[in-house]
Amino acid sequence: MGSMLDYLEWRGDIALSYSVFNDVDSLILSSLSYVDFDGILPGPGQGEMSLGEAASAFFAAHTEEELAESRTLIAYAPYILKKVVGTVRFGDMRLRNYVNIVKEEENLQFSALEMVTDDGVSFVSYRGTDDTIVGWKEDFLISCETVLSEKYALDYLNLIHRDTTMPIRIGGHSKGGHIAIYAAATADRQVQDRIETVWSHDGPGFKREFLENEGLMRIVPRIRKFIPDTSVIGMLLEHPTEPHIIVSNAKGVMQHAPLSWEIVGTAFVPAPGLSDAGKVFDETFRNWIYSADEGERKAFIDDFFAVLEAPGYLTLTDYQNGGLKSIAASYVRIRKLDEATQERIRQLFRIFGDEVAEQLKESWAKVSLWDVFQNFRLRDLRERPEEIEDSEGGQEALPGEAASEEASPEEGAAAGASEASGAVRTSDAE
Repeated sequence: MGSMLDYLEWRGDIALSYSVFNDVDSLILSSLSYVDFDGILPGPGQGEMSLGEAASAFFAAHTEEELAESRTLIAYAPYILKKVVGTVRFGDMRLRNYVNIVKEEENLQFSALEMVTDDGVSFVSYRGTDDTIVGWKEDFLISCETVLSEKYALDYLNLIHRDTTMPIRIGGHSKGGHIAIYAAATADRQVQDRIETVWSHDGPGFKREFLENEGLMRIVPRIRKFIPDTSVIGMLLEHPTEPHIIVSNAKGVMQHAPLSWEIVGTAFVPAPGLSDAGKVFDETFRNWIYSADEGERKAFIDDFFAVLEAPGYLTLTDYQNGGLKSIAASYVRIRKLDEATQERIRQLFRIFGDEVAEQLKESWAKVSLWDVFQNFRLRDLRERPEEIEDSEGGQEALPGEAASEEASPEEGAAAGASEASGAVRTSDAE
């Protein structure tokens, strides 16, 4: 078994004329939409560029050191680009119609590009959730409103293909998969009729009422959807077609990263079904979705992402790099929420607590993310009290404050983990 990079090594020298375009190929081209081609690729109606030219310009603008520093779920994309450019299979592609729009005040993140493969087919690649917090928020807002990226995806597809006659393939990962299906389902009929296949790679579903859309029903036989066995984003809402569940070598929410998906030959490795964590998330989220009205869902999503935005960062990478400042600011923001909202956030964090804990110290093995927030205790936080001031100007007391001031950070973390574990056991006992 291997990854997309291995697949390109194994089969990159096999032309599309010899081995037809497949599901793995669609994930590779969907992943290229994550590459930051700003200032490199031409926009709609402004011409085209060879893949080699685009790659050369990108790597001239970004050093290996800069790319290696990225720790996001989409950091793999430039490495796919570097691998693809030297292949027979995709090396001669022409790239065009690149757009990238982010409007934080409107919760909008939209990007797409078109690639013409040497079999004469247009592949429209929609970027999914990138590293921006606003992008992740938009994924969840799909559960309660029509998001702007859906409209942009439709307008984009109609714009670039209204005056063409070529066959079309469409794909995307994460939110990109969702808007790929939406655009295909609602496109002008003369555009829709030329669509061969639409791929959604771990993309969110749709509200139930959209499943009755006439255009969607026409496109359903041409939809291919793939999700890892512990899918989060890909299990949101309802699906117009049964997803193919596949194997990932990652844990928990990190399975959303396409580079973790296992491949043999020209296909993804099928999984026997959803993992236990995947089943629990699906059941928990569905129960909440269908027990709350759209206003309540919107309010919860706003509160949840206010927790992530509390430190003032725009991206998840910056949030992660913020370390103790991020945790302290989120901790304070959570404490300001009403008890019902705190409990919903607690449920979501607990679902994947074990998977995340595996990345922490072994002594934290039974600690959920919620309990880390509730019981986080390190000397550094006590030494920076200005970061945890409440809105009245007072100062929140940190759990474990009575512990010895001479304890090392490692001892402090272990003590906090012990307290948290106790809280878990107490909660479970109740």
